[in-house]
Amino acid sequence: MEGAAIPKDDKFLHHSAKEALTAVCDTKVQPPLCRAPLSVESERRAWDLIKKQTLARVALHVTPIEEDSRILEEDDTKNTLSVNQRHAVIVRREEKLALRNWCTVSVRLASFLSTAEGAEEVNVTRLPDSEVLENEEPRVRPRYWTQLLHKITEADYPAECRPR
Repeated sequence: MEGAAIPKDDKFLHHSAKEALTAVCDTKVQPPLCRAPLSVESERRAWDLIKKQTLARVALHVTPIEEDSRILEEDDTKNTLSVNQRHAVIVRREEKLALRNWCTVSVRLASFLSTAEGAEEVNVTRLPDSEVLENEEPRVRPRYWTQLLHKITEADYPAECRPR
């Protein structure tokens, strides 16, 4: 693959939402007519996979977020880290913070979709045309997607989303 030009037709995981939607839905009709509708089982399996992969990534972190914060606080007073070292610790901590939030979302949704209420929330809803969407978001979407926007607090973080 070194130096080889890959034709655009062979792109992998680089489809926009519209391209991905046209792969399984007739987008020329409104609302789009999907040949492969969402199912509770497929959503459960997808979120179980996301959770599994996210937890595997969390397990790769060997120091907790608090340790990175302690290192930075110590450097604030003692100035022992070089600029590059300090930035590396900041980046490492921020990656852990973002991953912890994503982990919380994936654990919460995988758990929620295993309930009867979660199964009901897989049903789709259509957002009104008056609502402004970004990044080619689909107007027709599962109702449970609204849970992706819930604010995460310290109390929400499951133990499994913290590095050991």
